[in-house]
Amino acid sequence: MLRNLRGWNGAAVTSHPATIMVPALYNLMPAECIALGWLNEIDTLVSIRQRITAAARITGWDVFTFHTLHNVDRFYDTTIAAVRETWIKEGSLSNAVVQKTKRQFGNAYDYHRIPARLIENLVFQASLLDWVGKQSAEITLQLQVTGTALLSALVSTNSISFKAAVESAMKFGNRWDETLRGQANTKTDEEIGWFEFRQVRRLLEGRASMSMGVSHEDLPVPDAPARPFWYTPTLNGEPMLITTAQEAANALETMNLASWSNVPTKAVPNADQTVKAWLISPLHPMARVSRRSLSNYLLATPAGVTMFLDNIATICREPLVESSADQLQNRLRLSRIKVTGP
Repeated sequence: MLRNLRGWNGAAVTSHPATIMVPALYNLMPAECIALGWLNEIDTLVSIRQRITAAARITGWDVFTFHTLHNVDRFYDTTIAAVRETWIKEGSLSNAVVQKTKRQFGNAYDYHRIPARLIENLVFQASLLDWVGKQSAEITLQLQVTGTALLSALVSTNSISFKAAVESAMKFGNRWDETLRGQANTKTDEEIGWFEFRQVRRLLEGRASMSMGVSHEDLPVPDAPARPFWYTPTLNGEPMLITTAQEAANALETMNLASWSNVPTKAVPNADQTVKAWLISPLHPMARVSRRSLSNYLLATPAGVTMFLDNIATICREPLVESSADQLQNRLRLSRIKVTGP
């Protein structure tokens, strides 16, 4: 209603940009996206399907099977099976790749294999960021991404290709995976697998700290992002604005497994801006600080993003600027001249 007053009083209405926070991982565990009903988001599934197919060509396994392999919500089993059958028939998924995925990640503890989680996160997170970008063409948004979410942001802003992001994530993800598994004081594969699962879970829940950096040779060469965004190596890090190719390259060098730790933030950038949102699933540890609040909206699905953009991101945060008395008098004087002239 306030925005509609612009044409009535001739005053410009301005607002702060909406800040969207993007943690390193979108969800705590695989199959959360399915439980959120993403299979009903047909438009978004087009992008997800294309990226699943592209990633499978590089990795040899597919994200959809990995994501749904140990789905505990049986309500979605029928839908999952129908989507898989459709994608296999149309060639989006290879039956051989599906079977390989089941063999490679058939154990429950494989759900926290680091390279698999990186690729899974890249597919869903980049697709949701694309959805935000397409729906917010006329809205001023401000993104702040954390840690490994940088890959998703660079893909979404056309700084790096999705193929380059997948290849890079596989390289440093395998390094992190091998390092972590090498710390297990056990011998059997099952014991090593559960050791890694527990360590990653404790890291995600903020009950443990772990630092593993990236090697320069594992990173892609970025171009300047199409849209600038803020980046922090960790949730409590100092934000830096990414606008150039060199700034993007410098940011890539700072990625660390430590960014997966979800601890309460000490501060957030632009604290004076009251409109914020978190691009995370409801089961994400940071969801506890982002629910039921206008200032911390939960962007879990494309439908949630659309609701945020339509009803919250455009809220006017500055008062209407009233016209001065002098300006009003000038307009009246000109009007008299026009009326009384010859």
